[in-house]
Amino acid sequence: MAEEQEYDDNISNDDINNLIDRANEAENKNVKLNQALNLQDQEKRDGNFLHFQLSTEEMLQKLEHFYRNDTKVEDEYGDIVWKTQEDSALVTFNDFGVSSIMEIVSKYIDKNTILSDYTEERIYAILGDIGEDLILFMLCNYVQMGMDTHFKKTKFRLIITTTTHIIESTYRRAKNGKTLQEINQSRVVGQFNNPNPQQQGRPRKEGFFSKIFN
Repeated sequence: MAEEQEYDDNISNDDINNLIDRANEAENKNVKLNQALNLQDQEKRDGNFLHFQLSTEEMLQKLEHFYRNDTKVEDEYGDIVWKTQEDSALVTFNDFGVSSIMEIVSKYIDKNTILSDYTEERIYAILGDIGEDLILFMLCNYVQMGMDTHFKKTKFRLIITTTTHIIESTYRRAKNGKTLQEINQSRVVGQFNNPNPQQQGRPRKEGFFSKIFN
């Protein structure tokens, strides 16, 4: 029968301290990793929030389809899509007219407008200027823009009103710096909910493992 090997069950204080240090080091790494992941998630949420707050794509697309007299229909898959107007008599603007109007409105419906700070009085003044400029531009160029029938000309006022109302909705988001304040508040809340304090050295024999050995 083989002689049984004897083992020393005594563990020195240095061994215990080394084990605690290694455990604390691993725990600190996990804390830092979790903080990094939380920060990454927060930045992603902030990015989505900013994109939603500053996006003007849908508004501009609706205006362009409106100028082209496109209609919404259901496709073969059940999705709602825009369909090009096939009856030219119902198309208010030609390509030149659409691009000309879109060039104007896109200068007002953009993120710079949304991130500005306007008073109520200033918004009304700007909208008044926009309306007058659009009327003058269309009166001077309505033939070149494709408004060559009586029916198309009857939509003149509707186009001006719809365009200025949509532009107004963009300026309303900038009334008294509303959007800018919301973005700043979201950043403050994000920092508060995801603090990233600097990790300091942990004293020996603290934490879960130190409690076991103590």
